[in-house]
Amino acid sequence: MMSPDIENTADFLKKYRLSVSTDELKNASLSSAYSSPNMEGMMISEPLNSGMIFHMANIKATQDLSFEAEFSSNFKIALMFSGDMRFRYGTQKVFMEKMGKTARVMNFNQSEGCSMDAKKGDHRTALYLSVQPDWFEENGIESPRLNNILNNHLTAEDWELPDFLWHQAKLLFAQNDQSYVSRMAREGFALSFMSTWLGEMTQEGKGVQRSDGRRAHQFKELLNSDDVLTMSLTAISNQLGMSSATLQRYARDYLNMSLTQYLRKRRLDLAKTALHQDGVSIMEASLLAGYNHSSNFTTAFKRQFGVSPAASYSLSN
Repeated sequence: MMSPDIENTADFLKKYRLSVSTDELKNASLSSAYSSPNMEGMMISEPLNSGMIFHMANIKATQDLSFEAEFSSNFKIALMFSGDMRFRYGTQKVFMEKMGKTARVMNFNQSEGCSMDAKKGDHRTALYLSVQPDWFEENGIESPRLNNILNNHLTAEDWELPDFLWHQAKLLFAQNDQSYVSRMAREGFALSFMSTWLGEMTQEGKGVQRSDGRRAHQFKELLNSDDVLTMSLTAISNQLGMSSATLQRYARDYLNMSLTQYLRKRRLDLAKTALHQDGVSIMEASLLAGYNHSSNFTTAFKRQFGVSPAASYSLSN
C-alpha cells in the first residue's frame, strides 16, 4: 500500500498528465524528468528505509493550474531554494517562500482538504522530509518541545540549517536519478537532516540561561542596532561568536520568534517608514527590505501590515 504522501503525489502527477506509469507508482518511488501541457521539470517522492519520505522538486508551471486533494495528518520539514508556495489546508492559508538556509517545520495533525494554485511561469525548487505523526513515538523520540509541536495542529516555525546541511541539500539536485549512489545520498541526507533537527530539539529543552552577562548584552545590543539589518545570519553568528544553533536559541528566548522572522519584520518596518516619510519608490522600499523582486516584497508587506505597499504609499500622500 502506498503512503498518503506518495498517493497525493501520484494524484498530482495523474491530474496534470506528467509522465509516470502505473507500475512506477506501485514501486512507491517517484523520480523522473517531467514534461506536460501543464508543468515541466523534475519531481521525486521516495519512501526511505528509515520510515521517512523524501520529496524534491524543481518544476515550472507552463500554464495556470490548480490542484485539490485530501491530505492526511503528517509532519514536514521543508526547504525552499527558489520560488514560493501558497496553499490552503482546510480553512487555513499557508505560505512558504525562499528564506536562505532557513527551513520551515510544519505539523498537520488533522486530515483535511488541501488546495494549491500556480500561475504560468511560476517556478519552484524545494525539498522536504515528511513522516506520519506516530513515527516519533514508534522510534522512542520525545522531548517537551517536540511534544508541543506534535500536539498542535498547523504548527509552523523556522529552523536555521547548519552550513554542512545546506551545502549537502544543494548537491542533491544533481543526484536526481534512481542509481544506488543517488538513493544512498538522499537517504544519508534525510538521516542527517532529521537527526540534526531532533538534536536541537533536545538542546532547546534546556533553554538559554537568562543573564545580563557580556554575551547576552552583546546579543541584545546588536539586534537592536541598524547594522544588523544588512548582516547575514552567518555574519551575526561570527560577530557574536555563537554557533547557528545557539544564536537561534537566544533569538527564541529573547525575541519569542526566530531570528529570520525578527530580521524580516524589522526590514519591512524600515521599508514602510521609508515609503511614508521619505517618499521612496516601491522598488527602492523592496530593496531596503531585502527583496530583489517587488512581487515577493508586496506579498510579505501585505502579510505583515494588512495592506499592499502601493496602498500604504497612497495613504501617506
